[in-house]
Amino acid sequence: MKKLLIFLIMTTILLSSIVIVKAQPLDIDARAYILIDSKTGQVLAEYNPDFKTYPASTTKIMTAILALELGDLDQIMTVNQTAIDDIGPGGMHIGLLAGEQLELRYLLDALLVRSANETAYVIAENLCSSRQEFYNLMNERARELGATDTNFVNPCGIDNGEKGKNHLTTARDLAKMAQYAMTIPYFRETVQKTIIKIPPTNKHSDEVIVGTTNRLLLYSSSKYKSDYFTKVTGIKTGYTDRALNNLVSSAMNDEGTELIAVVLGVENYDMVFEYSKKLLEYGFKNYSIQPVVAPNSYITSVPVSNASGNYNLDVIASPEGLKCLLPNDSNNTDYEIERYIMESIEAPVKKGDVLGFLEIKRNGVSIGKIDAVASRDVEKLEAPSEPQNVIIKTINDPVLKKVTTGALIFLLMFLMLRFTLRRISRSLRSKR
Repeated sequence: MKKLLIFLIMTTILLSSIVIVKAQPLDIDARAYILIDSKTGQVLAEYNPDFKTYPASTTKIMTAILALELGDLDQIMTVNQTAIDDIGPGGMHIGLLAGEQLELRYLLDALLVRSANETAYVIAENLCSSRQEFYNLMNERARELGATDTNFVNPCGIDNGEKGKNHLTTARDLAKMAQYAMTIPYFRETVQKTIIKIPPTNKHSDEVIVGTTNRLLLYSSSKYKSDYFTKVTGIKTGYTDRALNNLVSSAMNDEGTELIAVVLGVENYDMVFEYSKKLLEYGFKNYSIQPVVAPNSYITSVPVSNASGNYNLDVIASPEGLKCLLPNDSNNTDYEIERYIMESIEAPVKKGDVLGFLEIKRNGVSIGKIDAVASRDVEKLEAPSEPQNVIIKTINDPVLKKVTTGALIFLLMFLMLRFTLRRISRSLRSKR
């Protein structure tokens, strides 16, 4: 009995420890982090995602968004002395000189790959009538993208002094900005570069060659190589004394799934890359593309007005079906399917016509859509021929209807009277 009791106690302790280990968050020593699906924005992991902190040079994601939306890559921009003066203590730069002129594309390369602070100011001063106008646009655009807990007071991320205390964002907001930025082709192309080359300018006779600050991009020959993703696709580093080490990163696997990780406030420079790799690997290990809606699967039946023959039409999923990024152990209770089918459908209908769509949601976030289509042709009821139309119109004429009704009533009454008179006549004859 005593042995059995000891066994039960040890088993309970062991099971409890297993549950505790499983319930623990990822071992990432950061102020905040978040991991999202680049395609849908679905959150796969998070810790303090809405904690306001300093973004440092990850700010330049928004600076680049505005530059690409407001400017032209071939636009020549001039460097003002003010841009150089405000690089900030220990700020990254590429040694631009007052009066130097270069195209926006090279300023963006230096901004995103080398994290050069002066290029952020050059962009702001050349695209807007004042720096403050550009900062206002940064905050307005951030809100439009759903980054509602963000406040930028400069385009490069320095946060020194009293004013710098108000330069804040969150992991969730940075993920939203990065997700959008990665849909812009030149941004996506640039943040994957490991080296950039800036051609000679009116102030520099030699080509300038500099490398990336993002160690994850040195993927193939480094310790950041992973068994769970095959390509690092970006995005942006950041560091200040207040912010500590920040990294917005992204990677893709063989299936074409791309994840975006944001890690903020890490004390050790090397560890911000290690943590980002760990966060990305967590997503690729625990989530996969899974079938949600089978090709040509039945959705519902709808009536078709003005149909010839069978007016009930089956609506089915489009032939390609739908797959979504879901937890590996997912089942159909992990998501909701919302149906949006046309309320009024009129013949003719062709097989494959789009009659609505299905939307898949997980935790309130849309993770996929698929068209709802007609399963067959539905012919339109043929209109009557001209002679038939004349007859129908004649029959439906209100005056004729009244005359016809009156004639029928008169005929009926006449027949009834005649029948009655005959019976009376027969009755009289029989009495005789």
